[in-house]
Amino acid sequence: MQQPAIYSAAQSVFHSSRHGFVGPALFALSLFGLGTSVTFASGMEISTPGLVRTAMTAGAVASPAEIKNFAAAVRGIKPLNEQVHNALSQKGITATKREELKKSYMTSVNRILASNHLTAEQYSSMLKQTQDDPAFAKQVEGAMQ
Repeated sequence: MQQPAIYSAAQSVFHSSRHGFVGPALFALSLFGLGTSVTFASGMEISTPGLVRTAMTAGAVASPAEIKNFAAAVRGIKPLNEQVHNALSQKGITATKREELKKSYMTSVNRILASNHLTAEQYSSMLKQTQDDPAFAKQVEGAMQ
């Protein structure tokens, strides 16, 4: 069975890894380390005054606005992932520079998610849903067009 385009796009952006960085600033889909060291984690909710945010739960139906926001977040995070991955893949990168890149990446992802009214948990849940639910993946793919 052929995977929807959103699944391929998500996989090209995010690769699973056995390595990760666990800390208070860590949240969904953060790029860490060389090669394919991207970790999936959540734990820090982004809050914007006046917004009540809840995590998507299994079987939850995303609204058209949530799908649009998710698609926009994927579009925003993809080039950032590529940029940071390339920087971290350079030979001779110091531990200090690696940490600076991680911190900058986390700040940028935080900003992208917040600007699209998503928490890390929602983003992670919706990304997983694109992989598990072909109909949802097609909705997201349509929103990305």
